[in-house]
Amino acid sequence: MISNKSSAFCIEKPINTVLEGIRLMIRLTIEMSANASPETIWRIISNVQNMPRYWYLHRDVKVLEKAGSYLRVLINLALPRPFSREEALVRVSGQELMVMFNFIKGPLRGKHIIKVNNGNVVSTWSINTSLPLLIFKSWIIQRIRDTTINALTNLINDAVNLNYTDN
Repeated sequence: MISNKSSAFCIEKPINTVLEGIRLMIRLTIEMSANASPETIWRIISNVQNMPRYWYLHRDVKVLEKAGSYLRVLINLALPRPFSREEALVRVSGQELMVMFNFIKGPLRGKHIIKVNNGNVVSTWSINTSLPLLIFKSWIIQRIRDTTINALTNLINDAVNLNYTDN
């Protein structure tokens, strides 16, 4: 599906879901073109603690540990308890212009990668949900999709505005 959102075009690959035992695997990739420099977009996405500004499923992100380009973070999710806390290992790679969340403890397991690639911003989810969340399968898929499109649109708009103020 391709849609025009603000100053960006959105390319969405089909959502892939697979039931693996008692977990639901969700794979989703959304790519948007940006009218901002890759460096400006990178400044925004590499600020992991600022994620709640864009990703509305994140209430806050707290850095617990830092070692080089790796962080261990605690994410408070906008989900009902006991599903509202997620722990992740985050790799912030300036060389690859990529931030990779590896969800290790909480209702989600797997990876979320946000990357700047040839003037585009790409968000790729490859996650499993826990058994109790299976009953909310369609809601979770729709929420991740909508949140991702909204987040990418907002961060691209902020990057465009930063480009104008930097010039």
